[in-house]
Amino acid sequence: MMLRGKRNSALFLMVFFLLSFFVLKVDFAQQVVQEEQNKVPQAEENAEKIVPSPANIKESTGIYIFLAWIWIAIFVLIYILRLKIKEVDRLNNLRFLSVEKK
Repeated sequence: MMLRGKRNSALFLMVFFLLSFFVLKVDFAQQVVQEEQNKVPQAEENAEKIVPSPANIKESTGIYIFLAWIWIAIFVLIYILRLKIKEVDRLNNLRFLSVEKK
């Protein structure tokens, strides 16, 4: 009986979201007026082209060190996760957490 209620509510939500997605034509983006679009601000005409890059060797080295730390942290976390999974598998094989005890 409880399953039927959950199924009906899930079906209702699915139909509601599908209808609202396909039927409603709501535009959440801002509309730019054509006149404003044709005007080019003075600052954009005279602006320098900015190239994203490190300013000196110290910043360049800092970026590589940061990336190395990120990858080391990822590998350490994966290693710890593998150890945890192995321990849970070992406990499962011993039936340590089973409901029926010997």
